[in-house]
Amino acid sequence: MTDFAAEGNFATGAGTTMTERSGATAGTDTVPAGGLVLARNTGAGTHVVTLVCNFQVDGLAVASRTHSIAAGAIRTFRVPAYYGDANGRVSMGVDGTATEVKYYVIGA
Repeated sequence: MTDFAAEGNFATGAGTTMTERSGATAGTDTVPAGGLVLARNTGAGTHVVTLVCNFQVDGLAVASRTHSIAAGAIRTFRVPAYYGDANGRVSMGVDGTATEVKYYVIGA
């Protein structure tokens, strides 16, 4: 499992170097609940990024959230804080050729 921590210290106005990630596989790669993800699709077709929701309402599972990213597009999305597991982590996966989606995990 690859557990990607959030990067950046934007509350103080000081920037930091960001690490480009790729190849997210659901069930193995996680990002922090409450974080922000900036994703870029370098592939020729649309990709779907799935954030697995660990939250339940009255014992019922909540559907995972998906984000479609067109070829060549850049998209940002917030990882809902309540999606996190007991460790505050959210599983993230990319369909198809996962390495075609490059992303940055940004602190809340």
